[in-house]
Amino acid sequence: MILKIPKKSKDDVVNIVLDTISMKKQALVFVASKISAESTAELISKSLQSNDELKEISEKILTALPKPTSQCEKLAKCIKQGVAFHHSGLIAEQRELIEDSFRNNSVKIICCTPTLAYGLDLPAFRTIIKTMKRFGNHGMQYIPVLEYQQMAGRSGRPKYDSYGEAIIISNPEDKSYLIENYING
Repeated sequence: MILKIPKKSKDDVVNIVLDTISMKKQALVFVASKISAESTAELISKSLQSNDELKEISEKILTALPKPTSQCEKLAKCIKQGVAFHHSGLIAEQRELIEDSFRNNSVKIICCTPTLAYGLDLPAFRTIIKTMKRFGNHGMQYIPVLEYQQMAGRSGRPKYDSYGEAIIISNPEDKSYLIENYING
């Protein structure tokens, strides 16, 4: 299926996120690294309005550690816009706050590493997979098909939606490989 997404930004992920939010839905944006999760969340948050309802969650993120780190401050700032990042570098209390805020529809977008693809039932209408490659022992390599299936399977959970959309961001030269190996494979 080909989606017609309004182009409001130079960034494809931001455009898809804005479209998702305009539908009053939520999305997970899967990225390859902790740094990418944080930078993608920051980029998306710049395109969104601040939400006063999220100040309390933002404060809880800041006070989860005795002395907030720069990462805590970055996350708290993103959360005020309805966007979060989620990766193994966060403490359990922060991850729980993010997941609970997503479940109750306060946080609309989570930019995350593939660790969020396993075992969590979240109300994501869309999963946006920003890259199908990751750095491995032999340089940049395509992710395993099972990992793609886990990420794609986070969208359209039966408890929350009647269907979901998994969107792969790719270069035109990768299109036939991705369709053959991940979509039709």
